[in-house]
Amino acid sequence: MREQRSHIIIQTGFIGDIALTMFLLEEIKSLQPTDRIIFVTTPVGSEIARAYPNIIDEVIIYDKRGKHSGWKGIQLMIQTIREYSADTLISLHQSFRTSLIVAGSRVPVRAGYKSSALSFVYTSRHHYTKGIHEVERQRTFLSLYKNNVNLAEQSHRRTFLSALTHPELFAEQSSYIMIAPGSIWNTKKWPQHHFKTLLSSLLEQQTHSIMLIGSESDRSLCESIIPDAFRDRIHNAAGTMSLDGTLHAMKNAAFLIANDSAPIHLASLVNCPTIAIFGPTHPAFGFAPMADDSYIIQKNMECRPCSIHGQSSCPLGNHACMEDIHPNDVMQVALKYFN
Repeated sequence: MREQRSHIIIQTGFIGDIALTMFLLEEIKSLQPTDRIIFVTTPVGSEIARAYPNIIDEVIIYDKRGKHSGWKGIQLMIQTIREYSADTLISLHQSFRTSLIVAGSRVPVRAGYKSSALSFVYTSRHHYTKGIHEVERQRTFLSLYKNNVNLAEQSHRRTFLSALTHPELFAEQSSYIMIAPGSIWNTKKWPQHHFKTLLSSLLEQQTHSIMLIGSESDRSLCESIIPDAFRDRIHNAAGTMSLDGTLHAMKNAAFLIANDSAPIHLASLVNCPTIAIFGPTHPAFGFAPMADDSYIIQKNMECRPCSIHGQSSCPLGNHACMEDIHPNDVMQVALKYFN
């Protein structure tokens, strides 16, 4: 019998989903400290994984839009997974393509959600519980490693944050506020004119500078919300940092302001205080910020939530769920951090 077991966890979803999976990986490692954790994720997800070498022993990059596209790519990924002779496999992604990979993996214990495509390929099927946080939802898979797991027990950040590769960067907080105005879904974006007004108010009333973050595609958006009068106190870092670099920067930020998007989940990993703006979606879907000192700003409306992920345009044409959140609403919350 092998002394060291291997566990493969597959998460190839959105960046926020991948970030939140770090909590599950940390708990598995705490339960099986001598076992190997092998994480299958996207090229972008591998940037997050790099920040946690004390938890993740190896990363398999699943480039489903590149070398692993099509049937040949699926076969290549199956062959790669087979080479590890893993003891367990957990798939947090519910797609047809991922289930095909699981089916061909030859891993004896294969766990996934009952709602997954081709769910019959899993030897352990778990209920996708609605109305709880995603981190708590994933904890059902801990039953593979420990009997009688107390799922009611809230999961919190433990020691795994110290696994970040550059702890020397985690000295005292710097005097900057981090703002992420983007989202891949248009309806999740708080309007540009609101962000621009907020930036002016923040810079008028306190001495912190502001760092704008996002992907390269968010760079022009970030540029558009910079008030000319305060350009010297705003740094547009969109598209200039890797995700593990973003984690380091978040650890040193005073707080983050962002839409319901990946940055609030990255902030949860490093316990960066967060102001999250929710519009078409709702925290009840399981993706609220987890940082200790966090606020959610939203408006109660009959039309929301209208979507789980967000949409390209407002079904009613007015985007009221975001337009009606005024800059002063956010400013009043931000002032609490300074007080």
